[in-house]
Amino acid sequence: MEYQHLGWIPCISGHLDFGLMKPGISGGFTNKDIKDNKTNHINFGYLAQKDHHARRVMLQSKVNWQDRLNDEEYDGSFRVFVVAEASQSACMDNRELLGSVYVYATSEQEGSKAENREKPWFQTIHEAQEIYDRSNGNVDGWDESRSQLNRYYDRLKKELEAMGFWRVDFKATSGGLVYLSAPTEQHRPLSDNEKYLITRQAYYYIKYSLHSHKHHQAEQDSLTTIVPYAPSTDGKRDAALKMLCQLKRELTHIKRTLTQEQGLYSDDALGILSYMGSLLTTLHTRKLIDGDLYQREGRYIDSLRSSFQVQESRTRNFRSIEDSTRSTYRVYIGWTLALVSLFFGIVARPFYAPVAENELMAIPSFGELALFVTLILLVATLVYTKLSAHMISTKLDEASVRYFVQARYHPSSWRLVGSFLEDNKTAIFVLMLLVIGAISAAFI
Repeated sequence: MEYQHLGWIPCISGHLDFGLMKPGISGGFTNKDIKDNKTNHINFGYLAQKDHHARRVMLQSKVNWQDRLNDEEYDGSFRVFVVAEASQSACMDNRELLGSVYVYATSEQEGSKAENREKPWFQTIHEAQEIYDRSNGNVDGWDESRSQLNRYYDRLKKELEAMGFWRVDFKATSGGLVYLSAPTEQHRPLSDNEKYLITRQAYYYIKYSLHSHKHHQAEQDSLTTIVPYAPSTDGKRDAALKMLCQLKRELTHIKRTLTQEQGLYSDDALGILSYMGSLLTTLHTRKLIDGDLYQREGRYIDSLRSSFQVQESRTRNFRSIEDSTRSTYRVYIGWTLALVSLFFGIVARPFYAPVAENELMAIPSFGELALFVTLILLVATLVYTKLSAHMISTKLDEASVRYFVQARYHPSSWRLVGSFLEDNKTAIFVLMLLVIGAISAAFI
């Protein structure tokens, strides 16, 4: 089989479990509002017991792909079938999954539900699904169920082949490398762009049938995609470097995000570095790269990991400083409000007992009280915001920290007080006016 493209299914452990393969994409992958739960998932050991590693897989689901082949000809809705077989081998490194992905536009081949039930490929896979479901827990009858499923497997393959759907043949190795052929051209000639799109979507379907997002966000769909492949030494090397550069590109994007927006940090970076280490080992094991390139890229990965660890420590330090400063000044503001409340409670005693009724002062109106409380909260918020921002920005800059300590703490503790008064003179002035006005109002 001649393969034109190469992809990789992220695999940290270095060995994929083909027994876990199931439809990973149904409905819309990028649009979560599009759902289609009517899928088929048949995955069984075809030579021995049901959980034997030599397996046959039959999958089916309807998908809505964002990048359509032609906006005028296709509406984006496609039906995907996967028919594949995992080889038997005592050595886990030698286990492979060989199969085909069949794709067709639902607008061309499907009608109502009643019409779809009459189509032979649907009848076959639904009947196989019923036998597969009944076999769960039925150990005694497994030999008969296995024989029936093997017959349905062969029949489904022939029916899909006879219909002339687009077919992409593939080979998935235990380490996650996926080799893909160009799609067949049964109905009409396909352009190079159409061939690429069909092959890429087939790869994504295989990839997410065996892979779940553990070290990156699901939206990072382009973390790894297909690259051109040629069986020559240079062709293998070029394909390997392109796949490594895909992960480097994502790391660069994360690093720039951290540099420009220091308040953000993504733990995905260290997960992607783990992916890179596994991919590099797989590429070397499968002889797509030589020992020199393997060692060189390994050193780059170590350098990247050290860089991200430094950046992670710096980001966490920033957050620690910010949280500590804000917490400290929340306490200060809380004490200030408590003292102000106590002070005005004493000043406001002429407004209530115990004094002679003829000596009681008129109680302020609701509007006056609301204005008073609003001004108090406004001043407290202003002081807290300005003081916290000033202290955070000062502590984050090492040179400013040294200046802060030398200029304010070392010469005299009064320097710190003077600096605070200077930085918040507007807020203090408003507060003083408020206090004087309240005292004046209490004794007029």
